[in-house]
Amino acid sequence: MNQTKDDFLKESLINPITKEHVKHINEHEVLFMCSNSYPTSNNIPIIIDETESIFNINDIISKKPTAQDSNYRRKSLKNSIRQNLLPSLSKDFTLTKRYEKLAQTHINGKILIIGAGDKIEWYKSVFGQKSLLITSDIHSQFKPDIVFDSHQIPFANESFDLVIAGQVLEHTFKPWEVAKEIERVVKTSGNILIEVPFNFPYHSPPYDFFRFTFTGLRSLFTKCSLKEYEVAEGKASTIAVFNSQFLIESFSSRIIRMLMLFIGRILFGWIKYLDLLNKKTTIRSIAMPKGFSMIFQKDNIKRKNNDLLSDFFLLKNKS
Repeated sequence: MNQTKDDFLKESLINPITKEHVKHINEHEVLFMCSNSYPTSNNIPIIIDETESIFNINDIISKKPTAQDSNYRRKSLKNSIRQNLLPSLSKDFTLTKRYEKLAQTHINGKILIIGAGDKIEWYKSVFGQKSLLITSDIHSQFKPDIVFDSHQIPFANESFDLVIAGQVLEHTFKPWEVAKEIERVVKTSGNILIEVPFNFPYHSPPYDFFRFTFTGLRSLFTKCSLKEYEVAEGKASTIAVFNSQFLIESFSSRIIRMLMLFIGRILFGWIKYLDLLNKKTTIRSIAMPKGFSMIFQKDNIKRKNNDLLSDFFLLKNKS
């Protein structure tokens, strides 16, 4: 990429309230043309309109856990066993292929990751050498390039060739507003990858708000065509997750719950591989998946409600 990340931020950032552009960015603040400013913390801009957001800047600066807690990833015996030794309950078997394809089709593109979380280094390994990658989140625990609330994305219209929000929309207070913001900042003919859960226990409380059906997620992106739909984690993963969660939630003792977590992983971790027996996308595959992905392409054609349902009938006719 000819343009540096710093140059791109200076050129493309806007004030979420006034929509004015940046005057300067330094180690202390992002100053906009109207003299309104937002702080930077460890060189990470924090651009949030606190009058509208459920998050506040002081919590972010103090690294207060919100939608994600970095302690979950800290080095400890329990975490090492849980994350490295015990089998997982679900698996996105097509994730690597999906992202490699996006990386190849967006070489030299400008890419925004919303809710990058603890996967920042992974995103860099996929896209970082081939594109201008901007990582973001609602907290600074894993050092994203910028912190903002996705209800008020502080970038100018049509700034990005690709926007990715993986396991994010369920944690947004008003996902229909987030979808409009994503559509706004992606270029016409640009792409949007959304990954969401359909069946999953309540998590990251209280910042867990929604689950999405095929038609529900499709309805949010009214100015886009649906390019691809994929069951990322199928019904076998759903069964494994909820069987394990049932064991855990049957007890209140912390020690016994931890034991049930280990037992549940061992008893049910194998079930996810049954999803490999039927990876064909059909009307039946959307009935009870653990999660799925959609890739949209922005065409700026405003669709009516019935038009948004047409993708369901196309999928039904293919079954």
